[in-house]
Formats: sequence, C-alpha cells, structure tokens
Amino acid sequence: MNRIKRVPARYFVTLADALQKQGMDIARMLRMAAIDETQFRRADARLAPEQIDALIGAAGRLAGRADLGFEAGLLIKMTSHDILGYGMLGCRDFDQVLHLVSRYYHLMNELFTLRYRRTPTFGEALYSPVSAMRQETLRFMTEALAVAHHNQLRLLLGPALGPFDIVLGMPRPPHHARYDALAPARVRFDEGAMPGVRVLMGAVLLDHPLPLASQAVVRQVSERLEALSRRPAPGAAGWSTFITMMLTEAHGELLTLDDIGRRLNVSARTIDRNLEKEGARFRDIAQRVYMGRARELLLQPGMTVTQVSERLGFSDAANFSRAFRRYTGCTPSRYQQTAATPPRTPG
Repeated sequence: MNRIKRVPARYFVTLADALQKQGMDIARMLRMAAIDETQFRRADARLAPEQIDALIGAAGRLAGRADLGFEAGLLIKMTSHDILGYGMLGCRDFDQVLHLVSRYYHLMNELFTLRYRRTPTFGEALYSPVSAMRQETLRFMTEALAVAHHNQLRLLLGPALGPFDIVLGMPRPPHHARYDALAPARVRFDEGAMPGVRVLMGAVLLDHPLPLASQAVVRQVSERLEALSRRPAPGAAGWSTFITMMLTEAHGELLTLDDIGRRLNVSARTIDRNLEKEGARFRDIAQRVYMGRARELLLQPGMTVTQVSERLGFSDAANFSRAFRRYTGCTPSRYQQTAATPPRTPG
C-alpha cells in the first residue's frame, strides 16, 4: 500500500497562533477538527490530508473568512522550514534556493511537488498537487504556496525585489484585492489552468546575491537533509547509474567520492569497489556528467564561460576552462565559436 502523504504541522501551528491573537478559540477549532492539541504542537507532528481538510474547514467556519490561505502564506518565512530554511538562508542567490528546495520539497509538503526550470533569462517554479484533497483545502494550499513564495522572495531580496509573475490555477477569490499588496508581483488567477501555482522570475531576481550567503552552510544542511530523506542505496540499476544520478542532481556543486560516501553512510572505498565491479570509475563518470552539462550550458544563447563555471560549481573560470580543454580538446570559448559557426556549403 502507498504511504499516506503528510505535511508538517508547524505551518498550521503558526496560522493557529496568529488566529488566536485575533480572538479565535483555537481549542474549539482543534476539537471541531478532532485533533489533539498536545500532538498538534509537537515539533515533529505531521498532518494527514483528512486532518488538514478538517482543520481548514473548522478554521474557515469559525473565522467566517475565505482568505486564510493568503494569511497562512504571509506567515511563512525561511525559518518556518526547520533545517531546510537555514540552508535557504545560506544560498548565494534565489536560483540556488529553488534548486535546494525543489530537491528536498517532500520534507516541506508531501501534498505538492515543486519543479524548477532555469534558462539564462528566466526561471519557472511550478507547484503541483499530487494528493487528493477537498476543493476548500486545495484553494487554501494554492494561495498559501503562492503568497509564501512571494514572501520569502521579498524577505531575501528586500529593496532589490522587482516585477515577476504568479499564476494561480483557481478562480479569482472574493478577497482578490488583497493580492494588490504583493506588488511588484503581477498576480493572475486562471480558472482554466491546471491546479497549482506557476511563478516566472527574471534572471535579475534569481541571480541577485543574497546577504547571508555561505556555501559551507548549504553543504552541511544538504548532508543532513540527505540523511532525513533516507535515500536508498543503489539496487538493481547499479552503482554507475546511481552515481550518475547523484552527480546530475548536484546543481552548482562538484560532488566528490567522499561527499557521496557521507550521504550514503558508506566509505569512498566501498563505492570505488562497487564501481570497479561494473567496469567503471568515479572520475570518468564525474567528467562525463559535468562536461556534458557544460556543453549544454555553453550552447545556451548569451551564456558566458564564467557563468557556466559558476553554474557547475567550479572555483573559477580558469579551472573550468582547463578541465574542459583536457576533456574535449578545445577551450570553452572555442567550443562556443565552433557551435555558432554555420557549416560551409559546397560550391
């Protein structure tokens, strides 16, 4: 049987505390939802879909409001996400934040997925539901995700926050005027779209340096998140396939054999021996993955060698250029020039 998907209760505790300050009887709300308050406030508490349905329904009836999802989104900050939130604070820019969060989003919300796609000029974040829920709950969660995305972008960028687009796949709610406060974000409701939230952000926002950036913090948090994720060791697919996947997922980070060993709780030598049984070497796999990604990035319009170097996690452009030349036989700049030159036609 499939495991029941859950969401950490801490997000709803924050909303409950805010509603209590506004005069709501939270004990009554939890009784209506058949949720024990002691369990609800446990640091490790997680709510199943039917509990979330009951909680949102009870809160809406007591408050007589339809904008509680909007309210919940305003309350969500980086520190709302436990250890993952501290990793977000250590990211160099919002592009890295979204790569990190999309990789571990299941630790934040198992009812939705987050997919992030980046090009040289813009990035797209797509929040999609993956579990059945009541319409009231779906709209609550959709609004909460949209507003929380905006709120965290605002908190991280401050005055540097510029225009970007948020599209909510739902009818326009009665309280739509509240979304005017999210300017400079351009918010649109699309009843005909698939349920969920689509956010489009330009490169200026995504690549703006963040004030508390620390790649050491990001690495340490990533290691702890890997342990929390309990990612299984390679099975029938083999170690080569597994290592390739790990390296491919490591956006902006050059993983070593020791890094992967720590994440799997095995020694680097153990990984080496298993790769040798398959006739493979870690160095060869890493070169193939990183240089393959480098060639893809170099062919993107407007991408510079320095940008490719940073995106792959090299310490500087010179190191990247030397590695690329050793692997391909030409410099990154020459590779770009050759690819941009149309073939000569005979005659």
